[in-house]
Amino acid sequence: MNQQLIEPGDLPTTRRGLIGAGLAGLTVLVAGRLGTGAVAAQVAGGAAVAINAWIAIGRDGRVRLQCAHSEMGQGIVTTFGAILADELGADWAACDVVFSAAGAAYRHPLYDWQFTGNSESVRTYHGLIRRMAAAAREMLVAAAAERLRVSAAELTVEAGLVRHGRSGRAIGFGEIAEAAALQPVPAEPRLKPESQWRLVGGGRSLPRRDIPTKVTGEAVFGTDVKVPGMVHAAVMSAPIIGGKLEGFDDAEARRVAGFIATVPLGGAVAVVAEHYWQARMALEMLKPTWRPGPGGEFDDRSLQARYDAAMAAPADWVVAERHGEAETAMAGAKPIEATYHSPWQAHAPMEPMNATVSVTPDGVTVWAPTQGTQMTQVVLAGVLAVAPEKVTVVRTYLGGGFGRRLIADFAVQAALCSKAVGRPVKLIWSREEDIRQDWFRPAFEQRLAAVLDTQGLPRAFHHRLVAPTILAPVSPVPIKPGMIDTLCVEGLVEHPYAVAHRRVDYKMLELPIPTMVLRTTGHGPNNFALESFVDELALAAGQDGYRYRRRLLAGNPAALAVLDRAAELSGWSAPPAGRYLGMAFADCFRAYLAQVVELSLEGDAFKIHRIVSVVDPGRVLDRVNAISMIEGGVVWGLSSALYSEITFEGGTTRETNFDGYRVATLPDVPELVTDFLENRATLGGLGEVGPVGIPAALCNALFAATAKRHRTLPLSRQGVFSVHGKASG
Repeated sequence: MNQQLIEPGDLPTTRRGLIGAGLAGLTVLVAGRLGTGAVAAQVAGGAAVAINAWIAIGRDGRVRLQCAHSEMGQGIVTTFGAILADELGADWAACDVVFSAAGAAYRHPLYDWQFTGNSESVRTYHGLIRRMAAAAREMLVAAAAERLRVSAAELTVEAGLVRHGRSGRAIGFGEIAEAAALQPVPAEPRLKPESQWRLVGGGRSLPRRDIPTKVTGEAVFGTDVKVPGMVHAAVMSAPIIGGKLEGFDDAEARRVAGFIATVPLGGAVAVVAEHYWQARMALEMLKPTWRPGPGGEFDDRSLQARYDAAMAAPADWVVAERHGEAETAMAGAKPIEATYHSPWQAHAPMEPMNATVSVTPDGVTVWAPTQGTQMTQVVLAGVLAVAPEKVTVVRTYLGGGFGRRLIADFAVQAALCSKAVGRPVKLIWSREEDIRQDWFRPAFEQRLAAVLDTQGLPRAFHHRLVAPTILAPVSPVPIKPGMIDTLCVEGLVEHPYAVAHRRVDYKMLELPIPTMVLRTTGHGPNNFALESFVDELALAAGQDGYRYRRRLLAGNPAALAVLDRAAELSGWSAPPAGRYLGMAFADCFRAYLAQVVELSLEGDAFKIHRIVSVVDPGRVLDRVNAISMIEGGVVWGLSSALYSEITFEGGTTRETNFDGYRVATLPDVPELVTDFLENRATLGGLGEVGPVGIPAALCNALFAATAKRHRTLPLSRQGVFSVHGKASG
């Protein structure tokens, strides 16, 4: 560990009020959020007890910790809670971790918006929640000092007890919680040094809090929610993207037992019935009429023509990054050029979109597997014309999210159904609707050009990207053509490669298809283009891809260490006979990543034998969970590289289920080797990192094996298959 960890700065200094959650028997310690110089406190009055923003203590000594983020398999409930408990000095066995409400105290410290995504959960909240826990710890110590009539400096905190070493006395948290709540809140609480961490970091791992109930089937996902008086809804969307409902004939649908109502939903229509399969059967008998969408019956060819025209047109480009004078440095030289294409993709989580909503005169309650806690609250308040505080969002576990659950369209549909029938409604999309109603990751078209110097390194670099926005649906400010979509250009701007003259241009393409973020945001498609092109430059310079990248990263010891470790673990210098290696490097989500794919050829197919991933996120807070996130991401990256693609015909998707929208399965997965370094000075993310370098590393390995360059994904589009992929069709 080479550097002291630096927490994110510029935390807000505004006070936040108490977030009441109606959980009895808990005493408030610190309310709101702790900024650089201000903190709010709440005093418990008499017998009345309540919960605060982050930490509450019961009279029995149990500690309740709030998790601001949604659990979708990334282990955030465990890690987030452990950070709080570790700094507090709580007994982990006596801690309960719960999902927080939608509230100001739980918003992103920099964006002031509550959501789960972009690998933001730990890396951004880490400093904030440690300070909140440290303030609570010091208030407990102050209360104990008064009770024991000793100096606070003589006390220590460990495993839920405040101890006085000299006398051997100890007081449990529950005994002094109410007195602690009366203490002044320290403006600058002292954080524990890393040497005193007991639950996180240092190669430690904790058993995941969410796993036991998922194994036994007791875990509650969105589709598991049951509410008294609840009915069910099934949905059908317009057959053309952007189409609108003109009318419907539900005479036959009404004959289905349990039918309650047909509910128009603009671009869709729902049938509400007593039970889900009754709703599905009635929906199949419904006879809707539709108005075509503004894009008409577009298809792949017409979409590609628009990409090609946008790339060729000189107008409407926006400079996303400029260092030096790339145009001048490239003038008169013959550049190396290449164009790369990443496909349209669907989120396709295993659990389709669903929500249960109860709309009453007193307020709205939403039970949903959502990444967008605040988005759901704000959007439903607007649609139903109620105050946001009248909308209560209760989060469940998520059966996958990948960014799709950041928006609230499925919750809106459930809310409108509940309002129409006057009962709580659980609405579930079928798999086909989940794909058809997706907000897709758009295709990325990228044209790269570079001129090499006498040493074979890029003297100048010009990168052009055409893609629709992925940020607009989740942005608090409008994003439109002529602006830079900062998520679209992630991984291209502020890159650590040393190139004196570089320029990145972006053009936002408007298409009649809803688009938004998907796992890896812009890093995934951009890394495929950039790291494939870096290999092309290395070849043109007559240099090895690994050593070429070392030269580009000269002066960056942390990045070089990641690259070197990946080369070491993969046996880069001496691969086994008949094996071929490909590498990719990324600086993504404040983590350095190097990945190496090892493969061989078997006839006209290839077999992946091993994938090495080395990551430096600054600190690894839970090693086993970190490995799981990276290796799960590797499998996602294989899906993107090998199979996953949405295509269009007649104004809608050809693919409607996993028989057409293919993902990697267990036989596709080779040996996975994952390691971590801790040299970066800031804390990075992990949940989105694992997939980023896989497509480029795989395509670079294929070039090493075949001398054929693959610039279009997925590989299956070009008839290029792994042994398993070919055998399974």
